Amino acid sequence: MVQPKYKVPPQGDYWPHTWVVVGDVIVSLTQEGRVPDEHWDLFVADIEQTGTQRMLGIGIGAININSRQRRKLVQAMHDKRVAAVLGSSVARGIATALGWMGLKIRGFGWDDMAGAFEYLGSEELSVDQGVEIVSQLLARAGAPSVEELAQG
Repeated sequence: MVQPKYKVPPQGDYWPHTWVVVGDVIVSLTQEGRVPDEHWDLFVADIEQTGTQRMLGIGIGAININSRQRRKLVQAMHDKRVAAVLGSSVARGIATALGWMGLKIRGFGWDDMAGAFEYLGSEELSVDQGVEIVSQLLARAGAPSVEELAQG
């Protein structure tokens, strides 16, 4: 497996948005709180790298990104294969609607993290490796585990 590059806060700090780049996949975690533009711009720059072909976006709670950040994200991921793991069926429905509008995106629940990685279809990251990367990202960001989130 390619060595993951985690973009997380120093221990004791909290960032509402963190991510990890591993091979051709970027996995992002957005939690409650305002995301500083400087963090968001670094994230978008990682998405725009030519090696990044797939993206898994994870959302916990009320996600607070502004219109500038949303616009930059949509522009950066227009040619990427995207999976979104979201606790809300409404949010998953929005992801599906974005797919109808041309984005290569599909929504998944917390109980189907493996399905999200199967959908992404990376040759550089197995499903099991992807699920472990998510577990590590959640732990490093101080978020609940996948198991805790799946229980609701």
